[in-house]
Amino acid sequence: MKFNSYPNFSELSSALLTEWISDIDQAALARRPAYFALAGGSTPAPLYRSLDTMLARRDICNLHLVATDERWVADSDAQSNEGLFKQCMPLSYGKQWQLLSLKNAASTPEVATEAISERLSQQIPQSFNAVLLGMGTDGHVASLFPGAPTQHDDLSCLAALHPQTRQSRMSLSLPRLLDSKKIWLVITGAEKRQILESAAQTDLPISRLLREARCNIEVFWCP
Repeated sequence: MKFNSYPNFSELSSALLTEWISDIDQAALARRPAYFALAGGSTPAPLYRSLDTMLARRDICNLHLVATDERWVADSDAQSNEGLFKQCMPLSYGKQWQLLSLKNAASTPEVATEAISERLSQQIPQSFNAVLLGMGTDGHVASLFPGAPTQHDDLSCLAALHPQTRQSRMSLSLPRLLDSKKIWLVITGAEKRQILESAAQTDLPISRLLREARCNIEVFWCP
């Protein structure tokens, strides 16, 4: 694990964007599709807005994005990660990048799991170029919560339930998150840094991610 520390989120974003755009440009130069799994939430939103501006200037049309997890709500709902991506990247959505949805018309994530897993297998048939993750103060990543399953059979995704709000979600499984050439972990604040630094002594989802990773994990942290 490589730990990068920055004085503020602006400098953190700039450093991550430089690496991200380099990966995108390399894939475009080689005429290969590029696949990325992205965390939702308010923390990375400014990063996605900056990426949108940079992508809109490029002649690229083979980027594929998927959320690391998604609430079982409409895109118009403020809690939707897929809706967040569309709002933050309106200039490049449908042009430079395409979205693979973790939702369908099923009534619950449990009913949809097999169909969404098949969709993932068909539309993202290879390892992610990179996975961008956040981490909760309870040590969860994506919607893989402490004490809950991190995978369902051999499927690429699983239904999840937020332990406090009981909100239904769909999450990429831990094996699918780990099937990546790079993992970028974006965290802020002293509390999350302490959780990360003590992860080796716990059995939280972040601990399993660090322990079972088969690729480089690069941490981007600021106060």
